[in-house]
Amino acid sequence: MTLHEAIEKVLLQKEHPMTTQQIADELNENNWYQKKDGSKITAFQIHGRTKNYATIFNRNGSTVSLVGQKLNKI
Repeated sequence: MTLHEAIEKVLLQKEHPMTTQQIADELNENNWYQKKDGSKITAFQIHGRTKNYATIFNRNGSTVSLVGQKLNKI
């Protein structure tokens, strides 16, 4: 599974927008995506990946949602 697929899976499972840090924490906990060097996923990596996939993710500051998912403040 790629990082953007794992982010999408987290957002679908949680059914609400999340911050980049919340997504990173969730992915580090559930091991759906692991970096080759074994280090933890960071909020900065989530930020970069979601920014590069604007057709999948909406961004509002550090809050990420799926395109079509209602964006509520956390």
